[in-house]
Amino acid sequence: MPLPERYNSGYNLGVGGAVVKDGKLLLVRRASRRGKGNWQVPGGFVEQDEAIEDAVLREVQEEANITARVVGVLGMRNRYDADTGNSMYVVMLLEQVSGEPTPDDKEVDRAEYFTMDEIKALEQVPAVNLEIAQRALAPDQRLLGPKTVAHVNGGTYTLFVG
Repeated sequence: MPLPERYNSGYNLGVGGAVVKDGKLLLVRRASRRGKGNWQVPGGFVEQDEAIEDAVLREVQEEANITARVVGVLGMRNRYDADTGNSMYVVMLLEQVSGEPTPDDKEVDRAEYFTMDEIKALEQVPAVNLEIAQRALAPDQRLLGPKTVAHVNGGTYTLFVG
């Protein structure tokens, strides 16, 4: 199944939610589209009408039935390809608030917590997700943390700072 047309605009923003609980990382196994069979952190595209931190929490809830909170930015990946355009992927470290890993049975067919050794033993873990797992499960994560900042128009926004 191809990507929805609204994400084929030449630029898209994606998010990944690295949920850590009791020294284990939540991974889901893709059941549809590109990457079928891949184990990765839950995530997807940021919609035009939502903040990045809301998008990552929505994706984790939709794909794995986990309610979480944002701890900080763990990493970013930028990719440019002449055929598909520019793609930015931001990985947020999350802390589980509630729920048990349950796949949505549409986009993902499995959702589980794994130790680093268990992740290394899985088949089809993309290199970017191995790197995310190592960083998320490391004792010194060096995050950019969220800070609410007032905007001149009276609203607020989230600034991620170190």
